Amino acid sequence: MRLGTMTSLFFHCRGKEEKTGYLEAVRRCHDAGFRVLDANLCALSRRQTTLHLDDWKQQVDEIRNEAEKLGMVFSQSHPPYRGRLDKLDTEEDRAYFRSMLLRGIEISAMLGVKWAVMHPVTAPDLGAFDLQENIRENQRVFDKELELAHKLGIGLAFENMCDQPQRRRFGCNAYELEKLMDACASPLVGICWDVGHGNRNTDNQIPAIMRLGSRIKALHIDDNRGEQDLHIMPFLGNVPWEDVMHALYVSGCQADLIYEIGINSNMPEELKNLSARYCYQVGEYLLSLYR
Repeated sequence: MRLGTMTSLFFHCRGKEEKTGYLEAVRRCHDAGFRVLDANLCALSRRQTTLHLDDWKQQVDEIRNEAEKLGMVFSQSHPPYRGRLDKLDTEEDRAYFRSMLLRGIEISAMLGVKWAVMHPVTAPDLGAFDLQENIRENQRVFDKELELAHKLGIGLAFENMCDQPQRRRFGCNAYELEKLMDACASPLVGICWDVGHGNRNTDNQIPAIMRLGSRIKALHIDDNRGEQDLHIMPFLGNVPWEDVMHALYVSGCQADLIYEIGINSNMPEELKNLSARYCYQVGEYLLSLYR
């Protein structure tokens, strides 16, 4: 198990609409101590990065070369996901999103990523409560993604979701993720366990971690207080990190410990590097609990 962070650690700029680019993010993550990265590509479908442009392959080559020069590796990624903020009302919108999702998988492969994280979808209407209907819906929705992933030799890890008020979501528990993984019947399909989501869904996620164990191929490490998806640094919420890290160890999970935190989102630029180094030190402590 290695410590890493998403490139989005520096994405937002206080008081500005502009976003920090990948090359700068890679360098600043390196300066903070990180050597393992998750390529956060969620904003790709919203045109908030430059990777939606025609020269995207050249850009990816530059990002990969910079990471290699600094001795860094991309172990996982987070391509765009379908959410309520994505405007997918028209056929054109849906086609564009799909093209960016597929591009996200291709970018991931070019960067050497082993596992790209996917948000499972929920079958409409009453299908939300039907296990087999949800499995069929995910196989249908992700058919092209699964095909491309197999072609490129990259794994897809389906992430545990959160139920929301008056909205049931498939994939919130270990059982549903297990059944989806089994139905796909491929060594290139696994599970991403988001500790923050786990803390929102239940007051004890340890049994789920123990059940999934080595099936967990990617991790999202973040904290909250059990209500909102705060994406704060470990030990700032109420996640029992000693128990979580021990469960990951005992269960045989060997996925990298990847931060998905927004601690830098509203910080002045002068403080971001300092806070990132502190995040790294906290992560090193977390790794010491993996026993």
